[in-house]
Amino acid sequence: MRHEHYKKVMGAKSWGLGPVSLWANQNASDKAARGLAKEGGGREEEEGWIKWLNSKPEKSVLYVSFGSMNKFPYSQLVEIANALEGSGHYFIWVVRKSNEAEANQEGSGFLEVFEKRVKARNKGFLIWGWAPQLLIMENKAIGELVSHCGWNTIVESVNAALPTVTWPLFAEHFFNEKLVVDVLRIGVPVGAKEWRQWNEFGSEIVKRDDIGNSIALMMDGQEGAEMRRRAEVLSDAAKKAIQVGGSSHNSIIELIQELKSVKLSKDSFRSSPKYQQWLGERRVN
Repeated sequence: MRHEHYKKVMGAKSWGLGPVSLWANQNASDKAARGLAKEGGGREEEEGWIKWLNSKPEKSVLYVSFGSMNKFPYSQLVEIANALEGSGHYFIWVVRKSNEAEANQEGSGFLEVFEKRVKARNKGFLIWGWAPQLLIMENKAIGELVSHCGWNTIVESVNAALPTVTWPLFAEHFFNEKLVVDVLRIGVPVGAKEWRQWNEFGSEIVKRDDIGNSIALMMDGQEGAEMRRRAEVLSDAAKKAIQVGGSSHNSIIELIQELKSVKLSKDSFRSSPKYQQWLGERRVN
């Protein structure tokens, strides 16, 4: 762990705390504040995805979200849509509102047509804009995740015991993908290779077959089942860490004690005769 590296190799004091998300988001209102409720979404819109998810079997739905800063060209949206529809699995896809505007620049309302088609077949559900991610990921119907590998999403997916189809885009995403796929072994890469600026489309288009193969490996194969088991073990460990007596709980107590010790040390020094003499000389000067 990183804080252990600081302690043993660098000789620096370090306290491992977290997952902070589990501490900070204890009830439904906290979790909803990270989603549609924060954006002003209507109650009817919220109940739509809840009702849809609750109608699906346990662990049967693929949750697809690339964060709030992703930017895909129209051609990539087409590949994603076809891969999801061709997978045969239920899915809930969070789509940036600007993506449709970008698609319309090429003369197509493709996503609107796609949404109507999959909704009529009761196979897919699209959320436009920001989604209440924590509430969605904790729903029993969600089985796997397709993610850009943003750090918040990785932590939240571990908390929810969800393995991930990894699709890194920018910033530190490719490093995070290595952690998920190679170290924790709870992820399958979709095959994205191009790092880009957060506000750029990039030139790489991940094809529907590659997306579909990764989804199939995760949702249908024995390897995917093993990843789910590993994710459940990590989720249990994360929950125990913040409980009384857990590693994070103990670390935060140690941190508080350290800060108190530092304050007492400073107070003791400031009240010492030597410091008072120095302070008095400084005032005279």
